Amino acid sequence: MNRHQRHLSTLLLILVTLTATFSSPALAQEQADPVAADPVVADPVVALMARLTPEEKIGQLFLTTFDGASAATDTDIGKLIREQHIGGVVLLSISKNFTNNADTPRQVAALANELQAGALETGAGIPLFVAIDHEGDGFPYSRLTGGMTPLPNAMAIGATWDTANAQAVGEIVGRELAAVGINLLLGPDVDVLNAPRPQGRGDIGTRTFGGDPWWVAQMGRAYICGVHTSSQGRVATVAKHFPGHGGSDRLPDKEVATVDKSLTELKRIELPPFFAVTAAQSEEDCAIADAMMTSHIRYRGLQGNIRQFTAPISFDADGMRSILGLPEFASWRQTGVMVSDALGVSAVARYFDPTEKTFPHRQIAKEALMAGNDLLIISEFARPRAAALQLANLKDTVTYFREEYDANPPFRQRVDDAATHVLRVKYGLYGGDFSAEKVEVDPAAAIGETGQGGATVSKIAREALTLLAPLDGALPEPPRRDEEILIFTDAQPVSDCLGPGCDPYEPLPLTAIQDAITRLYGPAGSGQIDPERIHSVSFVDLKAYLERRLAGEGASETTPPTPDPDAPDIAALLTDAEWVVFAMRNADRDTSSDAVRLFLDNGVSQLYKARLAVLAFNAPYYLDTTEINKLSFYLAAYSKMSPFVDAAVRALFGEFTPAGHSPVDVEGINYYLPRQLAPDPARPIALTLLDPAPGQTLPATVRVRAGPVLDRNGNRVPDGTEVTVEAAYEAGNPFVPAATAGVVNGMAEATFTLRQPGTILITARSGDAIQAGALRVVLDAPPTATPSASPTDRPPTNTATPTRTALPTPAPAGATAPAGATAPAGATAVAEASTGVEASATPAPGTPIPEAPTPTPSVVPASTGAGRGPGPGGRAGLVLLALVGAGAAGLVGYFLLQMRRLSVARRVRGWLLCLSGGMAGYIAYLLLMPSWWAWPAVAAGGAFIGGLAVMGGARRVIRRS
Repeated sequence: MNRHQRHLSTLLLILVTLTATFSSPALAQEQADPVAADPVVADPVVALMARLTPEEKIGQLFLTTFDGASAATDTDIGKLIREQHIGGVVLLSISKNFTNNADTPRQVAALANELQAGALETGAGIPLFVAIDHEGDGFPYSRLTGGMTPLPNAMAIGATWDTANAQAVGEIVGRELAAVGINLLLGPDVDVLNAPRPQGRGDIGTRTFGGDPWWVAQMGRAYICGVHTSSQGRVATVAKHFPGHGGSDRLPDKEVATVDKSLTELKRIELPPFFAVTAAQSEEDCAIADAMMTSHIRYRGLQGNIRQFTAPISFDADGMRSILGLPEFASWRQTGVMVSDALGVSAVARYFDPTEKTFPHRQIAKEALMAGNDLLIISEFARPRAAALQLANLKDTVTYFREEYDANPPFRQRVDDAATHVLRVKYGLYGGDFSAEKVEVDPAAAIGETGQGGATVSKIAREALTLLAPLDGALPEPPRRDEEILIFTDAQPVSDCLGPGCDPYEPLPLTAIQDAITRLYGPAGSGQIDPERIHSVSFVDLKAYLERRLAGEGASETTPPTPDPDAPDIAALLTDAEWVVFAMRNADRDTSSDAVRLFLDNGVSQLYKARLAVLAFNAPYYLDTTEINKLSFYLAAYSKMSPFVDAAVRALFGEFTPAGHSPVDVEGINYYLPRQLAPDPARPIALTLLDPAPGQTLPATVRVRAGPVLDRNGNRVPDGTEVTVEAAYEAGNPFVPAATAGVVNGMAEATFTLRQPGTILITARSGDAIQAGALRVVLDAPPTATPSASPTDRPPTNTATPTRTALPTPAPAGATAPAGATAPAGATAVAEASTGVEASATPAPGTPIPEAPTPTPSVVPASTGAGRGPGPGGRAGLVLLALVGAGAAGLVGYFLLQMRRLSVARRVRGWLLCLSGGMAGYIAYLLLMPSWWAWPAVAAGGAFIGGLAVMGGARRVIRRS
C-alpha cells in the first residue's frame, strides 16, 4: 500500500467513525442487536410455528366439548389431544365433566391438570385452552357453580353504575378460574341492549351490562381488567357476541338471527364496546380482550344483501373483513383471536340444511375458518346429536383440513395465520414457559381459593336494587307480625346435567323468600314476623289456579272447573293475605313464568285486599304500565343469587331505600336511557377558572373548566357529551364565539382568547342543564405611560395590585358557587362566581399608572419539529462549532489535494469548497436531528462530514481547473 492509499484509508476510517458516532442511538442499537435483525429469533411464536408440523398447527384451531371427567390416554379426549393435537376444550356440567357441589373446585383442577399433562406430553408440548362460560347468575350462563362465589349477572353490575364493581367481580372470576386451572373465559358479554323487547324472541335479558354503548364499554373494560389482574395474566378473556347481539330479532341458538343495521349504525350502538376492549390506552392496559367471539347473526344492512339466505357474519368472509378492517381494530387484530360460537347449534345446522337431516361438518368448519375465525368451538357437531358422532366428525374435519393444507395455498395461509394468533395468546398466558410447573395447578388448594367473594357480591346486591314503583319513592309500610304473607315463587326446576344421578333443582328455591324473611325478621332475627303466617306457592300452582278460574268464568254453571286435589287452596290463601309477593325469575310465556302477568291482567288482583309486591330477579322491563300501577311495591333485584334475595327482602321490610338505577329502558315507568343519561337540569354545572396566569396582559387566554356534568341518575354523563361554553362582554361588545367541548370523566374545558378589556360573563350549558351562576372575569386595560417633563421627574413605576370589590349578584334558587372559581392573587384577570364576590384587578386610587411593559421577544430555534431546540450554547455557539467542523474538513481536503501534488491555489480552492460544503452539511443535519443533546455534535460533525462529501465530488474538478 503506497503513501496515498494509506492517507485515503485513514481518512475513510475517520469518516466511518464519525458517521457511526453521529448516527441515531436507536438505529445503532437496532443494527447491533441480532435479535432485532432476525425475525425468527425476535418472535418466539414465529420460531414455534416453524417447528410445528401441519397436523400440530391444524389441531390448535379446535376447541371441543367432550364427555366424562377423565382425560386418561385411553379416553376419547385423551386420544384427541395426543393424536389430533387438539388445541383446547370447553368444560360443561351437562357433559359430566364435573358435578356442581362443594368439591367442584378440586374436581375441575384435577381434570384440568390431566388434560394439560396430555398436551404437554406431545411433541409440540403446547398447553391447552381450558375454557368455560362463567357470566354469572348461575345455570345456564355460569356452568361452574359448586364451591364458587355466587356471581351476579352483568345487568346487576350495570345497575350500580360503578365500574369498580365490574372490576371487583372480574377479580373474583379471574382468581377463582385460575385456581381451578381454567385459562379461557368465554366472556364477558359486551352486547348493548338499547331497545329491550320483553315480548320478542331476541330478548337477551340480564346478560348485558346495559343499553348505553359508552357505559357498556366502561363496564366491559373494568371487568376484563379485573380478570387479568387477579389471575396474574393466567386467564384470557373472550368478549362476545361480535359485532353485537343486542339488536337481533331472535336468539341465535335455534335459528340464525337478523340485525338490519348498516355499518354506520353498528358503529354508533353495537361496536363501541368492542372498540373499547380492543383499543389499548397504554402499553400496560389490562382491559384489552384477548379474543372476540363471533355471533351466528346475519347483518343485512352491513352485508348489502336483504335476501333470506344471507350468510351469518360468522361464515361471511366479506362481512367479517369489512368490520375487522376498521381502523379501530387494526392494531388489535395483529395478535387478537377471533373465536366462533358453537358450530353445532341449530341456527348453524338450519342455515346449511333447514331440515337438519344432514350436517355438512367439513363445509361448516372450513367456511367458519375462511371467514376469519381462528378458533372453532366444536359442540353439538353432529346430527343427530351424539358424542360418538361428534367425535367422528371432528376427526374427519381434521383429516380434511390436512388434505386442504397441502393442496390449497390460500387455505394453508389461513391455517398458519389462525394458529399464529392462537399461539400468541397461549404464549402470553405462560410467558412462553410451557412447563408442567407453570401450567398445572394445585387441586388441594383450589377449594380454599374459591367461594370467597360473598362480601363483594352482597355489596353489589344492595347497590343494584332499583325501586321501580312507587315512582315517588315513598315505600309502603313493611309487613307486620299480625299480617298474612303469601309468596308466589317462580321455582320451576332445571337440570345442568343428564343421566342417572343428575337431579333437577330450583334456581330460585320455592321457599327462598320465606326463608330469608324468617331468618332476618322471625324469632331468630328481629322478631317482627310470625313464621306461621308466611306461605309459599309456586308459579306452576298459581298459573293452574288462574287457568281453572278463567276457564270457569266462561263455562256453564253446571260444569264448574275441577281443581287439582293436591294443589294448595290458593283462593283461601289469597282471601286471607294482607301481602302478596311475587318472586319473578323468568318471563317465558311458554312456561309458568308468566303467572304474575296473568294474575294482574285479568282482574283477579282487584278481588282481594292484599297489597301486591313484585321482586324481579330478572330484567326490569317485563311488566307494562297498567300492571305496574296495580302494585304497591315493584323492585328490580336483577339476579336470583342468594345475596340478591337477602337484599330484596331487606328492602321490602324498609331496612334501606334502594339506590340503583336500571341500566336499560323500562317502558312501563317511562324510563328511557337517552333522556336519563342526559345532563340533569336540576344539577347545575359548576364553572372553574383555570387561566389566565398571574401577570398576563391582553390579549388574554381565558380557560375554564365545566363540571362535573351529571345525569338524572346522579352519575357523570358519558364521555363525549357536548358542553357549550359562552363568553360575553357585559357591555355587549365585542362578540365572542362560543366554544363547544366534549366531556371527559365528567369534565369539559374551553378556552377563549380575549383582546379587549372589560367584564366578561362566562356561562355553560349542556342539554337542559345550565351553570350554577355566571363566572365573572374582569380584564383591565394595559397600563399606559404617564407623561413627564424628564425622566428624573417621573414617579416610580408600580404594578397594579388586584382588590376585591363585593358586587351582589342574584343567584338561582339552590345554586352554589363552584369550588375553585377564583384566580390566583395578582392575576390580571380575576374571577368569581356571580353568586358570591366579584374580583376585579384595578389600581388603587392615587396609584401612578406605570408604563406598558415592552414585550421581550422569545428566542425561536432555527429548526422545525416538536421537541427541537438550540441546546447548550445558543445559536452563536452552534455556528462557531459548525465553523470549527467545516474548517477541520477544509484542512483534511487541503492535505488530500497536497497528496495529489496540486498547486497551492488549487489546494486553497479545495479548502474553500470543503468549508462551504461543511456549512451546507451543518444546516441539513441541524434540520433533521430531533434531540437537543445531539446539537453540539451535529454542529461540528455534520459540518465535517458535509465538507468531505463535497470535497469527494469536486476533487477531479479541482485537479483539472
